[in-house]
Amino acid sequence: MALAFVRQDISIPDGTGRRSINGTAAFGRDVRVADVAVNGFVLDYTSSDHHINIVEIDTDVVNVRGDIVEFRVECQYADKDFNDPYRGSVSILVIADTHDDR
Repeated sequence: MALAFVRQDISIPDGTGRRSINGTAAFGRDVRVADVAVNGFVLDYTSSDHHINIVEIDTDVVNVRGDIVEFRVECQYADKDFNDPYRGSVSILVIADTHDDR
């Protein structure tokens, strides 16, 4: 067993509503099992004076293929009307148990 870590920064483009952004992390060795965690995030309305109703960040491993881990980041940032544009970024950490090449 060899643990490996890859940090990824995911940009959340301007827009409204729930977002789902796919990404990949390469480990250079076959991955046995993996998971993904939120390392940090920033969400910001593109205009001012909003009363926050919901802040949501979720991460999931979608698939593992050889040395590649496919993941998804989902987020939502909304006031009571759910109609205001926002943007931001999410820093995630992909953790994998890789085959040891010794």
